[in-house]
Amino acid sequence: MELQEKESTIKSKLQWFLFVVLIPFLFAITVALVVLTIAGVNVFDAAKQYGQHIPFVSSIIPGVEPEIDAEDKLREDLIDLEATNQDQQSQITDLKNEVEQKQAEIDTLKTEIEKLNEELLAKEEENQDTTQTKQDLAKIYESMSTKNAAAILTELQDEDALNILRTLSSAKLSAILAKMEPADAARYTELLAINEAE
Repeated sequence: MELQEKESTIKSKLQWFLFVVLIPFLFAITVALVVLTIAGVNVFDAAKQYGQHIPFVSSIIPGVEPEIDAEDKLREDLIDLEATNQDQQSQITDLKNEVEQKQAEIDTLKTEIEKLNEELLAKEEENQDTTQTKQDLAKIYESMSTKNAAAILTELQDEDALNILRTLSSAKLSAILAKMEPADAARYTELLAINEAE
């Protein structure tokens, strides 16, 4: 009997809580939602917005991220911009150094080109002088007697003698070779033939 009394007491307390507290509370919430919706208030957005500021609730509500302080974001952006600026300044410095190195190389090459041009001009003048000297020698040997020319040429070094023989006319060359010893004439003829083949 006592058990039945306890059960009926628990049921009556549960019924009292259900009818007096829970049902009126749910009804009041429903009426408030309807009234706010009719008034044009989006209740769920408002709940998300207020829920953001409550520490435990903000982690439960999906899609709500904690607000990032605008000043902190600006600081982060400023730090990123300063890092980018430093990188770009470093790249500019590297490029300036590279330009200076290339300019130094260009200057060195220009100096070398000028030096080579001067050497080339000097060689051209030397060749002109040598050509002039050969022409002068040719005139001397052309006017000299063939006997004297043959005697002098055999006393010269082979290269010098060949240079002179090459500048002579065919008639003078054959006359001078005829006045030489046969061995000398054969040697110069062979050397002239070799140089002509080259």
